[in-house]
Amino acid sequence: EDYLNCRWFTSNVSRIPKKDRIELRQINKTEIPELEYREPFYTDAFDGDWCARNKMNSTTARLTKDQGGKITYSHFVHTFDAILSPKDHFAEHPEYFSEIDGKRISEHTQLCLTNPYVLKTAIEKVRQWIKESPEANIFSVSQNDWYNPCQCSKCKAIDDAEGSHSGTMLWFVNQVAEAIEKDYPDKAIDTLAYQYTRKPPKTIKPRKNVIVRLCSIECCFSHPLDECEVNASFKADIEGWSEISDRLYIWDYVTDFSHYLLPFPNLYVLKPNIQFFINHGVKGIFEEGNYSGGGKGEFAELRAYVLAKLLWNPNYDTDTAIDEFLEGYYGKSASPIREYINILHGNVMCDKSLHMNIWANPKIGYLSEDNISLAEELFDKAEKMADNDDILARVLVARLPIQYVRISNLSENDPKRLDIINKFIDVVDKEGITNISEGMSMDAYKKLINKK
Repeated sequence: EDYLNCRWFTSNVSRIPKKDRIELRQINKTEIPELEYREPFYTDAFDGDWCARNKMNSTTARLTKDQGGKITYSHFVHTFDAILSPKDHFAEHPEYFSEIDGKRISEHTQLCLTNPYVLKTAIEKVRQWIKESPEANIFSVSQNDWYNPCQCSKCKAIDDAEGSHSGTMLWFVNQVAEAIEKDYPDKAIDTLAYQYTRKPPKTIKPRKNVIVRLCSIECCFSHPLDECEVNASFKADIEGWSEISDRLYIWDYVTDFSHYLLPFPNLYVLKPNIQFFINHGVKGIFEEGNYSGGGKGEFAELRAYVLAKLLWNPNYDTDTAIDEFLEGYYGKSASPIREYINILHGNVMCDKSLHMNIWANPKIGYLSEDNISLAEELFDKAEKMADNDDILARVLVARLPIQYVRISNLSENDPKRLDIINKFIDVVDKEGITNISEGMSMDAYKKLINKK
């Protein structure tokens, strides 16, 4: 990269300049990244060679020891059911699970974190996981992916005193971490500051072998996190956690999870957000994108590349990253695609009232008729300018989000709609794209739009 100008854009598209002769002076260079853990969570970015070449150490990546290894988790997240399953234990021991409004619940439940047997079982389970996965660095003890924290008198007393449900969570996780620390000083226990546990506790602090992973799920992503009024509470939370945690991680979100193929103009908030995290003591960042089969979400490969540059070097220039990727990946078609990117990003950057969360819908303000019509003209140009069939195929994938908006917003009786649907389906089938969103398969979506 630094001396021969090579770049690795995707798992199968690189820029390797051809030279008759290579001359290198003596190189003595050491780089120490700001982040100990760097993961752009996109399907193509799981490739081990791509990760190694772009200096990512993603836990999900197919990285081997020969490629430098990686951060390795055991039971990555949402592990309460793996510790004690209500299906196996609720009938005889409802006291192990959440009490809500005076009643223990078995559906969408959490653990009762002040129950001594629950703590004993969690410690035993983590010891079992360590023996089963001795290569793992981090073991997750974390809430299930829904609400319903326990409201029993003992749990409530701690949470009330700490001003947050993170009180019982951290009180519990600290005891698990303390129990394994003597025998396994190199292992860390990871937990979430997520939804109901996002606010830090008043007095309890994470032990040195505890990683708190703060999640930005409720935030606006059209503007930098620290510059948007919508994100004021998240900003306060990260400031609070950074004061008490020596090993703070972030679970960030970089795509639209209700509409993987919806235009999501967030490329210019990636850098300031990563810098914001690092400035608050963050040591690891997980950037959750479209991880589904095919993985061809809206500019998935571009976003993974930009994130890789920034996770290694938070000062990398965003425009440089975008431009070198577009040139390498789209060839002569890069210019109209760049113009399209500029139009959508210009809209959200200039309008401070246009807030974009990870469930934005096809009627959001920046997807105006004028913008979509102009985008169609630009993609017409990009298709005509494609150098070869491979680049044309990439351009057609990049066009899918505009077709998706049209399919979503055009009247069922509009004669254009069926033609767009047919072109859309042809591309997604050729590319093996399996999901339209985190909760809907492409097959289900195809049935839905054909019924209309």
